[in-house]
Formats: sequence, C-alpha cells, structure tokens
Amino acid sequence: MLRAFKGTEEKGQPGDNHAADIQEEYRKIDKDWLLIHYKISIGLVVAALVAECAMSLIFINSELLGTTLNRYILKYIVVPGTLNFLCLAVDTAVMRSRTLSQNCKIYTISISLVFVCFILFSVHSTFTSTYYIFTMAILLTTIYSSYRLTGTTALVCVAAIIFSEIFVEWDPDKITIFNSVHRLGDFIISLIILLAISIASMVVIRYEKKKNEASIQMELEQYELKQRLKIDELTGIFNRKALHEALKEIEEDKGNGYILAIADLDRFKVINDNLGHHMGDLCLKSFAGLLKEHSQFYIPYRYGGDEFCLLFSNVKLEEAVAVCEMLSKELLNRSMEEGERVEMTVSFGLAFYNEDIDSVRLFTHADQALYEAKEGRNAIRVYEN
Repeated sequence: MLRAFKGTEEKGQPGDNHAADIQEEYRKIDKDWLLIHYKISIGLVVAALVAECAMSLIFINSELLGTTLNRYILKYIVVPGTLNFLCLAVDTAVMRSRTLSQNCKIYTISISLVFVCFILFSVHSTFTSTYYIFTMAILLTTIYSSYRLTGTTALVCVAAIIFSEIFVEWDPDKITIFNSVHRLGDFIISLIILLAISIASMVVIRYEKKKNEASIQMELEQYELKQRLKIDELTGIFNRKALHEALKEIEEDKGNGYILAIADLDRFKVINDNLGHHMGDLCLKSFAGLLKEHSQFYIPYRYGGDEFCLLFSNVKLEEAVAVCEMLSKELLNRSMEEGERVEMTVSFGLAFYNEDIDSVRLFTHADQALYEAKEGRNAIRVYEN
C-alpha cells in the first residue's frame, strides 16, 4: 500500500504489479526446488559411492571379484566417484554464483544430473535396471513447468543412453546390443519408456501451467476488486478506507519518517452554492489530478468532501512543506477541464508521526494544524507540541 500512486491514466498498473509479485513468488518456489534438486544430486552421488564400497566388500568376502582389488577400486570407485564429484563441484560453483541467472542454474543442475546418471549407467550397464535411472533426471524437471527444460533433459538422457550403449565398454561383462537380442530389446524398451515418461511429463507441465494461470487470474481479479474498493470514484485516487489501512500499517510497523498532510480547498462551499455541484466536482477532480501529477513525493487520498490527505514517507518535514507550497502555487494557475475559470486555493495542516502516538492522534494533530491554516486560508501550518 505504501507506494506512490501512479494515477488512473495507468489503469491496470496495480494489477500488473501484483502479477509481477505472484510471478516472483513462483520464482522463489523454483529457487527452493532448485536447492532440493541440487541436494538430490549430492545424495545420489554419495549413495552411489557408499553402494560401490559396500559391493566391493561383498565381492571380496565372497570371492566373486573377477579382477584385482586395486583395479576394481580404480574402475568402480575412484574414477566414477571422481567424475561424479567433479559434477558436484561444478554444481556447487554454479549454485554459489551471483552472476548466473536462475534459469542458467536450473539448466546446469538438470543436465549435470543427467551426466551423473550417465556415469553410473556406463559403469554398471550390465544391470538392465540402470536404464531407468535416467527417469529421475527427467521427472525432477517437471516442477519448473518448462517444456524446453524437460524436453532438453529428455533428449540428453536418450543421447546419453545411446552413446553409452554404442561407444562405452567400461564393464568387461557388458553384453552389447549388437551381440544380444535380449539386450537390444531391453535397450529399445528403455527408450520407449523414457519417451513415454517425457510425454507424460509434458502433459503434467501443460495442465500445471493451466492450473497456475487460472490461479493467477483469480488472484488478480480478487486483488483488482479490493483495489477498486479503495479508489474514490469521483477523483480516481485512494479513498478514506485506503487511508485508514495505510495508517494502520504504519502504526503496526512502528515506522518513523512518516508525515501526514491534510489539505482542504478554501471556500469550496461557496463554489458549490454559487456555481453548482457540477463545477464543484470539476474542482475536486482538478485538484486530485494535480495531486496525482506529483505523487512521486507522497500517496494522495480523498478523505471526504473537499478534504484530501497526503502521506509522505522517508522525507524531512521541510521537504514535505516545500511540496505543499508547490501544490498551492500550481493550483492557483490551474484551469478547469470545462466551463468558466475558477480560482482555487488550498490550506494544509501537517503532522509528524513517531512511536509515541497512534494513527488517531496523528490525524488529530494534522487536523489541528489544518484548522490554524484555514483561519488565514491558502496557508500551511505544522503541528507543534
């Protein structure tokens, strides 16, 4: 709430800002999942290393070791473990980087996990079940709801399986797809399953996107409805309800540096009585338009009738007074949108907020200062204890 009011000429801007806030929340969710994705990669590498060490102990004790212990440790523990930890080193550097975008980090972690799966598959390709380790790499990308990411990961997984089957012969007991019909069948079935999982992931992403879009749309509609309830219909600036909410926020946050200015058009009743309510409405709209033009300094509100409020934040009292003086001068030279020219002046009463007072007393102090200003009209007064 406590941000500059951009005016009705930028209709939809509050909704756009809220949509950006929602998208930012989704990015935070992606960031949280990215951390989990990264930790899963670490867990997989550590679990694989522990499993290799356990298997080596089993093989040694059962005399099933088909090679020397040193060669086994080198081929199945040292080399794959080193390559996997290099992947984790890259992942860690990427995760800690402050220059890389979040999207770049997501792609790096996703493809790096595929490479870890490729190493584990190539080392243990004798076991047909290792084909399906790649499904994890694909499924973990669906949370990001990106067709391109999931599709890219799936293609890299398929390429890794094909490359490993054709060109990599790490395990001497491996039977190639060219020498075994059963192996070829397992290879083809694994590709079909990966393709099916990839398609299923795309379908999940599609409906997840639809659900998210519907959720965002409903959230925006509710937000815009709430915003409309806070806008004054005649002038297009915030109304009394919005002011009360803003003052409540200040009071709850115990914020310092806030200044409330109450502005009141001088002799407005005379304008209404002599020139009619239509001209009075034009005067109100004209003054509200002036307030919106300079709303980078404050948030304007229409409190009721010809009374307006300006809420300053993080400004000195002298600066707030200078802004009010500028508004007074510009109002004198301001003409109506239609009809005859009406000379308008305005009086201001200002009060400074501190933790020793509540929002009610803040308003009372500003109103007392306004009362003093109205005695002379076209004046600015500051409340003093």
